[in-house]
Amino acid sequence: MEVSYPFTGIVDQQAMKRALLVNAVSPDVNGVLLRGERGTAKSTAVRALSAILPDIEAVADCPYGCPPDDRDRMCSECRERCDAGESLPTETRPIRVVDLPLNASEDRVVGSIDLQRAVQSGEATFEPGILAEANRNILYVDEVNLLDDHIVDVLLDAAAMGENIVEREGVSVRHPSEFVLIGTMNPEEGGLRPQLLDRFDILVDVEASDDAAERVEIAERRERFDADPETFRAEYADEQRALRDRVRNARERLAAVEMSEELQHDAAYEALRQRAHGMRADIAVSRVARAIAALDGENAVTEAHVAEAQYFAFPHRVEGVAEMTFGEGLLSTGNDEEAEEGEDDEDDSDGDDAVDQQGGGIPIAEGEQSYTVDRTAIDPPTDRTMRTALARRTPSRVDVRSGRYVRSRVQEEVDDVAIDATLRAAAPHQQQRGRTGSDDLVIEPRDLRQKLRERTARALVVFVVDASGSVMSGRQMMETKRGLLSLIEDAYRARNRVAVVVFRGESAFTLVEPTRNHRHARDAVSGLTVGGNTPLAHGLVEAYQLVQREKRRDQDLYPLVVLLSDGQSNVEYREDGDAKEDAFRAASLFDEDDVPSVFVDTGHKIDTTPDEIWTDRKARRMKRKRHERNREFAATMGADYLPLIDLPRDVDLEAANREEETV
Repeated sequence: MEVSYPFTGIVDQQAMKRALLVNAVSPDVNGVLLRGERGTAKSTAVRALSAILPDIEAVADCPYGCPPDDRDRMCSECRERCDAGESLPTETRPIRVVDLPLNASEDRVVGSIDLQRAVQSGEATFEPGILAEANRNILYVDEVNLLDDHIVDVLLDAAAMGENIVEREGVSVRHPSEFVLIGTMNPEEGGLRPQLLDRFDILVDVEASDDAAERVEIAERRERFDADPETFRAEYADEQRALRDRVRNARERLAAVEMSEELQHDAAYEALRQRAHGMRADIAVSRVARAIAALDGENAVTEAHVAEAQYFAFPHRVEGVAEMTFGEGLLSTGNDEEAEEGEDDEDDSDGDDAVDQQGGGIPIAEGEQSYTVDRTAIDPPTDRTMRTALARRTPSRVDVRSGRYVRSRVQEEVDDVAIDATLRAAAPHQQQRGRTGSDDLVIEPRDLRQKLRERTARALVVFVVDASGSVMSGRQMMETKRGLLSLIEDAYRARNRVAVVVFRGESAFTLVEPTRNHRHARDAVSGLTVGGNTPLAHGLVEAYQLVQREKRRDQDLYPLVVLLSDGQSNVEYREDGDAKEDAFRAASLFDEDDVPSVFVDTGHKIDTTPDEIWTDRKARRMKRKRHERNREFAATMGADYLPLIDLPRDVDLEAANREEETV
């Protein structure tokens, strides 16, 4: 059995430890989300939490650990036994941390029928899963943002109802599943689905210590623990015991803690002032404030308790406030705000320097607004290949064991048995096979059926962006930026990784390496500068090489290349080559390699330069030639052609152009 690190031995990280203790005091607080970079003791703190929680009374022979003195929270079997007058056997057991692995199948999470009993007797008997183990315990999900969507759906249902309902494979079961949900995640690997994010009452951004002495102390303590865990734990035994008593006393006091109507009104007003989404922020503040008061040994909630509760409950619910920078003050060290501003300034400066080194330019047009993208607009042919890993954001059939079971099939080698289909296939032949009475069910190899699973897969979306002087007309430059920001936000909603390649001047460069941190991509695009020549071929080659590099790392990768350009090119890629010919050659690489792509024409009906330079007749002719050339270019690339003006669903750019011309 693995020995956990003592909770009181964790250096600093006061906000994280405080949040976990609050949830330990009040199971009504709907979970804690710890968000931060690797190596910040998130998992260590969660696993250490169970050691300071008080033991609970449970029905000894119940697979769900039902409370013996609370009929309403019992499973149906325990209620029936209780109603029949049976004295339920009880035992005292510790609260456990139950892990939900990322690769867990839906069967393992919700439960399924007992295979052994089904084969032996032909009976469909329920075998409890992880949600049964988690009842009255802590359910811990590391890298919760990477959970498959169908597992997230199951978690949302169980968290909302406090029970798990299983209707599958001839089994109809419902059992209690009340758990403290704790998730950890690295924001660099992507955001969390909004529906699940909102289920966490508490969010804490965890950062590594920037104090040299603390970092040395952390390393020394870890070395001592790894060398002799028991001796190290003994050093903190008294502190652990005192904290355990404190949590137990707080749990006993919680029911008596009161929150005045005035404080409730003030908390609600603050939620309104901050434009918090829905009512969950208000409810979370009330729950968390009461738990904080109980933990502090108070019988009434104070303003300080409410302020701390808002620090925990508001960051992921307040409109227009960046999640990673909200909530300075109460748990800060005093100079955090200035430090954050300095870091932001430094990051921005580095970003600008990096961009300037790639060719300089002027800042792209102001305006950070974006719009909702119609997802049918960018929809290359669906990947029909049977894949062994995630492919793209649309439901794809996968040859793995962690997707949603959708149907069965016959195949030679079966490694994921569809029990229901197998039993149905074997049942009609039992008499022929000599089965009588209570004999075991006779199943032959030909009866076995393979489960066919489906799960939502995600893409790597590579944006190839023209930042040359050809997009410097005011509206074209602004709408290119808005369109790109909108597409990045769409990728965030679809939980896709993104990369951004920029071309301008005499070359191209990767502005954003493949990442799930869409906020980082958005910030990088917001600071982008434009100007210089148009090396279109360089941008395409840079994107092609990036895709090839990523495919070598993951052979099942499904890339999607989105080129945002007006199609012009005036820089040759080959020595003594032709700029336009080189661009077409580079485009053909994507078609030859069957890389799904979309050409978003940023100039069609937006670029007004021909109108300003030539006569009306020549301007119309030039626009027609550009449109035909860009259509040909898209065909050479094997890409869908999409004018940027047709991209948004809630903005009519053509009408906006006409309105601007009349002003």
